[in-house]
Amino acid sequence: MDINHSTGESVITSTKGYMWFLSLNIIFCAWLLLRGIHRSDLDTLPLPLQILCGCIIALAAINLMITLKIKKNINDGFYHYALPFVVLTFGLLWSVLLYNFTQFYQNPLVTLMMAVSLLLPATITFFISGRLLLLFSAPLVLCLLYVEFFFQRKFSIAQFVGALIMLLVIYSARYILLEWYQRVQRSEYEKNILIKKLVQQAHYDALTGLYNRLSLARYFEEHVSTLAQSKKKLFMIVLDIDFFKQYNDIYGHVAGDKCLINVSRCIEQSLRKETDSAFRFGGEEFVVLTVCNDISQAKNISQRIQQNIAHAHILHKGSGVSAVLTVSQGIAQWREGMALEMLVEQADQQLYKAKKNGRNRVCYEK
Repeated sequence: MDINHSTGESVITSTKGYMWFLSLNIIFCAWLLLRGIHRSDLDTLPLPLQILCGCIIALAAINLMITLKIKKNINDGFYHYALPFVVLTFGLLWSVLLYNFTQFYQNPLVTLMMAVSLLLPATITFFISGRLLLLFSAPLVLCLLYVEFFFQRKFSIAQFVGALIMLLVIYSARYILLEWYQRVQRSEYEKNILIKKLVQQAHYDALTGLYNRLSLARYFEEHVSTLAQSKKKLFMIVLDIDFFKQYNDIYGHVAGDKCLINVSRCIEQSLRKETDSAFRFGGEEFVVLTVCNDISQAKNISQRIQQNIAHAHILHKGSGVSAVLTVSQGIAQWREGMALEMLVEQADQQLYKAKKNGRNRVCYEK
């Protein structure tokens, strides 16, 4: 059963609980049928009760097979609408059986005990849906009320109060179970939210939303493992914002943070979703891992990053190369047996060349 935080009528029962209820119907009726074996004829269940038990067993078995087939979709589709009629049928069959049972054994107390034994699992199974619980319990309670009237040959307030108390007990138990259920669901919901936050903090940079430096090693290993099954190549692009210290000095650190966010968006817009991943490596330095056929594809990604940043038109009065913000980039290719640290070092060397040669450019091994 899926979590439903609001606990509405859309979720009417759980699959396991309903299967348990159906199994109990089969077991209870089977016990009634088998109790007369190796006993006297007086203890043998009369034919009408045997037929009723057989009908309940057949109905429960059919619905059990249907439930096993649809599994988690009990609250969807046609069976969702048929379930109230199925539950009402169970309630009516049991009420008729209990009435005839009372007539045969002439003991209302036995009937009461059997009814309570049925209402307990029904309350546990259908506490999520008050409608289903009412459809099953109402025929049984009315049956008990009629049995009392049948034996006493008159109606009394005590009979009505007794039936009302039984219904109140059933529904008070239902609300206690429902409150517990809602607490569990709220706790589960809050736990999932907390897990998502922790995952977010563990793998993503809080400012830019890109993967953080700790995630780089994991994605590097994933990319390397996929290369063994293809003829593609892995490239690392390291890029650094030109004269970012001067940007912070002129515009302030708040504007600097906004600048990092804008650059991150430009990088993301430049990547291919299936093969590329972007990381904030630290400060104003970013890393891109990309799986390409050759160096020309990696260069195209770097050029798209440059173009998108230029189109963003982020003013930078402190830049020594342009009136708007620019980045320098270095590209290195991973080769068999190369560790992540070595790949980063080679990409950094190309980045250093780009800065040394005037910035706002891309350098790579030729």
